[in-house]
Amino acid sequence: MHLARVLGRLVATVKQETLTAIPLQWIQPLTAAGELAGKPIVAIDRIGSGPGDVVVYITSREAAMTLPEPMAAVDAGIVAKVDWCNVTPQGGRIGTPAERTLDA
Repeated sequence: MHLARVLGRLVATVKQETLTAIPLQWIQPLTAAGELAGKPIVAIDRIGSGPGDVVVYITSREAAMTLPEPMAAVDAGIVAKVDWCNVTPQGGRIGTPAERTLDA
C-alpha cells in the first residue's frame, strides 16, 4: 500500500468495457512525511475521493480485484482516505511518534 494526494479527476469517453462507470483519478504518490515521491499516475477510485484528498492506493493485480470484473486492465486503485498518520521524526526515539496531518 502507498500514500498519494488526489490531483484531479481524469475523464475518458472511451475506455475498456470493464471500466465503464468506474471513476479515474490523477494521483501524486507521497512519502509518509507528505513529500512528493515520483511522478503522478492514474488510479481507479472505488471510494469517492476528490482533489486534495490524501489516499491509500494499491498496485498490480490487487488493484483490479476491487472491481466487479477482477480481470480488468488496472495498474493502481484507491482503497482508503487518510485522516492522519503517526510518524517517528528522523533521528527520533521509537515510541515517541509525532502526529502529522496530511490535510490539503
